[in-house]
Amino acid sequence: MPFISFRILFTLTAFISLALLLTPAYSQEKSSKEIIAEGGAKTKIRPDIATFTFTVEKTDTIQSRSIEKLNKEIDALTKAMFKIGFTSQTFRISDYNISSSVNEEKPKEYTSSNVLKLELNLDTKLIDQVYNIVQADSLSDLDISFDTYVSDSLEKNTRQLLVQQAIKDAKANADNIAKALNIKIIGVKNVSRNAPALFDQNKIEIVKFTPPNIAGDTEFRYKTSFDKFQVEEVEIEEKIAIIFVISN
Repeated sequence: MPFISFRILFTLTAFISLALLLTPAYSQEKSSKEIIAEGGAKTKIRPDIATFTFTVEKTDTIQSRSIEKLNKEIDALTKAMFKIGFTSQTFRISDYNISSSVNEEKPKEYTSSNVLKLELNLDTKLIDQVYNIVQADSLSDLDISFDTYVSDSLEKNTRQLLVQQAIKDAKANADNIAKALNIKIIGVKNVSRNAPALFDQNKIEIVKFTPPNIAGDTEFRYKTSFDKFQVEEVEIEEKIAIIFVISN
């Protein structure tokens, strides 16, 4: 009999222990309730950085002569940039590219090309200076593209302001919900941010810089570079979701 009693006591003790372990998992209720409110803010900003890409090509039936012509043109271009205050640290020059072409009606030709890139603040007067100096120096065989983009610092500062506005928007939405449901907001549990990336922000706009010719080979000139270029504003958006703790 003592052996049987021990088994019963052991079984009862194990059952009570298991019950104590399992009971909180099934009987514990949430100590608080929550609502989720979203907020958003967006704005359009003007890019603050401009990039000029100058592509120079020179062609000749003798390879060394095409390179010589190219060097002369690149030298004239860099000196033109120096005239308006740029330095060698402001722009970079890529490696040479030399290609050849064969035509049955013409002798073999060699084309030497090079690319110079210039980055500057997006300032109308400064860009007009670049435009005018290129025109004044009568640089030939020159193709220019113009890009704009938003700098990291400008985007960061803009997003900081938008986050603040989005949080205020989410709080206003939560207050409206609380008022409609007759509940009280007593705290914030979590804040999450979803910021859509800029769409291809490093290539906002690419346009040709050389003025076009119209019918009759009459040259058409613009007073300033911005008569032709329309710099597109970039839209930046911030979205916020906040989990608020509430009570009845």
